[in-house]
Amino acid sequence: MDVPINIRSQHSLKVQCEKSICGNSIRISDLQEEVSRRKKHIADLDHEIHTLNENISTLTKELELKGKEVLKIRSEANQQIRAHEQDLCKKHEREMAELNALHHRETQNMLSDFNKAQELLKDKISALQILLEGTEEKFRNRESRPEDLQTIAELKDMVTERESLVKKLVDDKKFYQLELVNRETNFNKIFNTNPNVGVINPLVKQKRKNDKSATRFSSSANLRANVEASGTGSGQPQPNRLEPIPNSPIHQLEPNTSKPLPPPTPLTEPKKLTR
Repeated sequence: MDVPINIRSQHSLKVQCEKSICGNSIRISDLQEEVSRRKKHIADLDHEIHTLNENISTLTKELELKGKEVLKIRSEANQQIRAHEQDLCKKHEREMAELNALHHRETQNMLSDFNKAQELLKDKISALQILLEGTEEKFRNRESRPEDLQTIAELKDMVTERESLVKKLVDDKKFYQLELVNRETNFNKIFNTNPNVGVINPLVKQKRKNDKSATRFSSSANLRANVEASGTGSGQPQPNRLEPIPNSPIHQLEPNTSKPLPPPTPLTEPKKLTR
């Protein structure tokens, strides 16, 4: 009973071993194929790496060549730029010189035109000045207008009339003063009196109340003496001259030619001027 069991177990073991061997052989073949594929892939990769290295070396050489070409082109470009800049600078200098010369010529032309215009204006000004002087001379030497002559004649007539009126008033004043002196003398002779009768002179400056040296009264004898003394020069007796009002422009002792006399107060109806 034990022998068959061992045989069956051995057989089963053998079958399992064969199966495992068969599976292992399949697996080994698969692994060998995988290894061959990997080797092939590795060889392809090595070839690709070699190709890439060759390409890298080629590109490196080309890059070096391109770098040298770039440096060469850059140096040439820099030289061309410098040469172009020098040409532009020379051209700019020439243009600036031409513009300066043109500006100088235009300035000289404008200056000459200005001088000519100034001389022309000076000539015009001198001509106008001469014309103005001639016109002023004609104006100064012009003939009087008829209405001006008529006005001057009327004013002269008015002045003559006023002077005659003033002369008459002065004569009347002298007459009344002499008449007053004569009446006082006759009165004293008739009544045999010697009163100290005087005439009030309102033009004498009034002094202070305590000052008794100055008086506003003049006796008849003094008045008569003054009248006779003033009349000795002209041969006829003249009354005493009243003292002028202090600081009065009307009673100035000497005529003032710098300002005109004030208009007189008309006693009669003034003559109307006709124009």
